[in-house]
Amino acid sequence: MKNNRLRIYFINIMRAIGTLSLVIFLSSCATLPKGQSQVDAMLLAQQYPQAITLFQDNPNLYGKKNELLYLLDKGFAEHLNKNYKASIETFAKAQEQFDQLYTESVGKIAATWVINDYAAPYHGEDFEHVFINIFQALNYLMLGEYADALVEARDVDSKLNAINFQYSDDQKNVYKEDAFARMLMGIIYEIEPISENINDAFISYAKADDIYQTDYAPNYGVYTPGILKENILSTARFMGLIEYSKYRNKFKSSEFLTQKEKRAKAEVYLIQYNGFSRLKTEAAVTVPLFDGHIVKVAFPEYKKRPYSVASSRLLAKDAKNNIFQSPSELVQDIGAIAQKNLDRRKIRFIAKSALRATGRYLFEKKQEENIKKSQGSVAAGWFGFLSNMYNLVVEQADLRCWQSLPDQIRIARLILDPGDYGFTLENFNDTGSYLGEIKLEPKSLVAGQKIFLIVRTLQ
Repeated sequence: MKNNRLRIYFINIMRAIGTLSLVIFLSSCATLPKGQSQVDAMLLAQQYPQAITLFQDNPNLYGKKNELLYLLDKGFAEHLNKNYKASIETFAKAQEQFDQLYTESVGKIAATWVINDYAAPYHGEDFEHVFINIFQALNYLMLGEYADALVEARDVDSKLNAINFQYSDDQKNVYKEDAFARMLMGIIYEIEPISENINDAFISYAKADDIYQTDYAPNYGVYTPGILKENILSTARFMGLIEYSKYRNKFKSSEFLTQKEKRAKAEVYLIQYNGFSRLKTEAAVTVPLFDGHIVKVAFPEYKKRPYSVASSRLLAKDAKNNIFQSPSELVQDIGAIAQKNLDRRKIRFIAKSALRATGRYLFEKKQEENIKKSQGSVAAGWFGFLSNMYNLVVEQADLRCWQSLPDQIRIARLILDPGDYGFTLENFNDTGSYLGEIKLEPKSLVAGQKIFLIVRTLQ
């Protein structure tokens, strides 16, 4: 009889250990997509064709729960490789995936309250949702499909409003408006310089300036760029003396080309994706309770990835070897936007993790009491030990993110006479030391033309 009780006791302990091992194994499997690190390495080495081939050959590269991440990285890889039509198709699928995940089943959401956030498909950060539209606008811009580019840029504002509408006032994202998208809209409107478009460009530029001043400067340390000021003065001068006088006094400058003068020249805009996106790391607090149980609270934090390029300038050389130059300006600090968004959500992360841990503790405490009554203190002690081990392993912060994003978007602009030009981007570190140059595609410019160049810097 005694031996039979020992055998049952031993079997129950082994079952508990086996169950715990299975849960730990499953929890450890539900982590970052393995294929993403491989893709990240390729993109950092600027091996864009190889990364695209890897995506095409492995449609399940990131796993079923990370289809959105797969589409985001694939779409951006195609964008960097100048496969703009393919990028448009991929980002459109990512947009559909976002929409589906916002209406995901209650069961999938409930699973995150039982295990951890990895139990559900990755639904993306709010700012990641918006940047689909920004890169789509740039895709269409590079293809010369300006009407579609405007649609995507306009959708940024409505999407930000829709995202923030779902939160209470104390939980709304800091990222509520996008100055770069507004500036981009103005540039696109100016491509066809009819009166109505110049009016719309002025409105877009003025709104961008307002966002830079009231939002981007205090929150991200990004100020109204000089290019935007010049474009505001040019369009304001076209609009009339009242608007022109207002902004001339505001900017304390009258250095700009009129719309007529710009139509006699060509504009070359350089869009520079600079640096590495921030990666999520886990921050956790382990709290021992008075009865021997352990509660772990985990939440994500962003960690900067260092890079050297702090400034740059665009150079153009004409057929007579005359050199023209323009410094780049910071127009979008993606890393700062990501950080501010996560900081605002941190309280929500901690509250959810704490509630999840408390729920597990209450359940485990009840089970431990039942085991103690039926099998004794030793078995209950083993259960308590195993449940503590489980709690330490299963509670994990969701560290998934769109890793291929740059940290910054910078812009440079040259206004040049018609003719043939070679272009170079020179990069510098934070002390002004020269880091090297990137040769860009030569262009033949005609009067009234706007040319856009995109370059990725990863030093």
